[in-house]
Amino acid sequence: MTPRRLLVCDDEPDIRTLVRDVAEAMGYVVEEVSDSRKCAARASTFAPDVVVLDIVMPDVDGIEVVRGLAELAFRGRILLISGFNPSYARAADMLARSRGLFDIRVLSKPLPLAELRAALSP
Repeated sequence: MTPRRLLVCDDEPDIRTLVRDVAEAMGYVVEEVSDSRKCAARASTFAPDVVVLDIVMPDVDGIEVVRGLAELAFRGRILLISGFNPSYARAADMLARSRGLFDIRVLSKPLPLAELRAALSP
């Protein structure tokens, strides 16, 4: 059986480490990017089953990354995470769905481990 692949895109190293540790314990192969401008490009080469995406990033926000994933016709699960106003995540969720990306889940920071594990479960 081929291991599931996860790409985590977050500018916070602690969040990337947390997601990596949880996902690897669940059998995922994990890649990380801290620069939101590189997320869609990395998704096209790494071909993840799941993308964990911070909505509020310094250079390009998660909404723009969602557009890039839609342009790639990404068909995996997207976990949108945010420690800010939940309306950002809702806007990204609506955009993703309008662009044909339907396996979307929204989590708030700090990430509850049980919710993260449940969202990463097949």
